[in-house]
Amino acid sequence: MNAGFDRHYPERIWEAYSMGMLSEKDSRPLEEHLLLCPLCQDLLAEADEYIRVAKAALSRPRKGFSKPMAAAVALATALVFFRVP
Repeated sequence: MNAGFDRHYPERIWEAYSMGMLSEKDSRPLEEHLLLCPLCQDLLAEADEYIRVAKAALSRPRKGFSKPMAAAVALATALVFFRVP
């Protein structure tokens, strides 16, 4: 992963970072990039908010939607939409 300071990391990378799915080795360049890039700071803030809202929604399962089912849906969503190459 290398975006440099003249390019930006895609949203899916910030989502994976926000969920703690990246190794320390992969996270280090992202953190360095964040220090100087307001656009990527905004992308990370959006990813953090999206994940916060999703977790809040899953913590209040609807009638007929059990907690194990909610956990399975959350895991499936993470695996499908937040894959990191």
